[in-house]
Amino acid sequence: MTIDLTGAQARPRWGAVALLAMGQTIAWAGLYYVFAALLLTWEQSLGWAKTELTLGLTAAVLVAAACAPLVGRLIDAGKGRWVLGLGTLVGAAALGLLSTVENSLAFVAIWMVIGLAQSASLYEACFAFVTRVTGDMARAAITRITLVAGLASAIAFPAGAVLADALGWRGAVLVFAAVVAAVGAPLQFFGATLLQRYAAEPPRKLRRTEERAAVKAARLRPEFWLIAIAFPMMALNHGIMLNHFIPLQVERGITEAMAVTAASVIGPMQVVGRLAMARLENRLGALSISMLAFGGVSCAALLLLAAGAAPLLVFAFAAMQGAAYGVTSILKPVVTAESLGRAAFGAIAGWLALPYLAGYALAPHLGAILRETGNYDLVIVAASAMGVIGLLCILALWWLRRSRSGGTGG
Repeated sequence: MTIDLTGAQARPRWGAVALLAMGQTIAWAGLYYVFAALLLTWEQSLGWAKTELTLGLTAAVLVAAACAPLVGRLIDAGKGRWVLGLGTLVGAAALGLLSTVENSLAFVAIWMVIGLAQSASLYEACFAFVTRVTGDMARAAITRITLVAGLASAIAFPAGAVLADALGWRGAVLVFAAVVAAVGAPLQFFGATLLQRYAAEPPRKLRRTEERAAVKAARLRPEFWLIAIAFPMMALNHGIMLNHFIPLQVERGITEAMAVTAASVIGPMQVVGRLAMARLENRLGALSISMLAFGGVSCAALLLLAAGAAPLLVFAFAAMQGAAYGVTSILKPVVTAESLGRAAFGAIAGWLALPYLAGYALAPHLGAILRETGNYDLVIVAASAMGVIGLLCILALWWLRRSRSGGTGG
């Protein structure tokens, strides 16, 4: 039996979701967005090439991808609260070590440890846990979490700039580490503990043979592979645009202050996109909204081509990119559950996280390679093309569902 998130007992259950939402906000700000917030500062202070620096985040997310199936199995085994709480704490400890680095090898090695923490503490693990525990009410819970956690980038970018100016980048990283350890980790652990406690019966733990059979059956379905291609395209698109946004704008003659301000718009616009989805999802369905999201990021990238001549277009890009990408974090688990079912969801989601997180892992470094090969115009066009590829996959998924349901679907 799963949690009933309606009725007289709903309020304390939503309180547990709120704790998770705040924990996710802090974890994302400290364990992911801190990289983009401090990238230009690291380049200026340490004197390392951008390709060398971006290897840190690439290595982190590759580790997160490699660990995702194991994390999914641990969540299916009922250990979700420990995964989320301890994962966040490990990330905080690694951030503390990051503040001491003196060479690029140590920088990359510590980001690999942060990658382990990302796998256990960010959306992939959190949403697998929430889907497992709340069942049919997962979409509502995930939406509420993302409405709050979407503010993480809006916190990380200004905080990184202010703290780096006041304390230097090492002091800034230490502050992030302290907040993640003292606030983020307890919120994740206790929020997950409370949410799990409200289940009338714990979700049944699948035997290993049952889990393997469910994962094998999922892999044999074309829906699995369409999802495995589509959402990594979104990860590549957003990872490139986010991590290169500030230097991209500076190269095109836009001031760093304006670039930081525009970057801070992305997070709030993610919240706007999620609010719009909450109003439209019953009429349009998850797949139709997915089409709008992939089309949105493709068009948003093209807005930047004209931003050199019309700098205010960076805000139009940030608004469209944020709103379109913002709904993806909800759509990915929802589309997966609707297409492949909830049996062994943690393990299936973990396997689908491999290409998705690999997209994030490749994004910063791929963006740097494209920049060195051509210029940031090439980066922008490539990012737009990734959105188109994802859109085509979602269209194929929609057609497949429609044909199987006798002409209805959404």
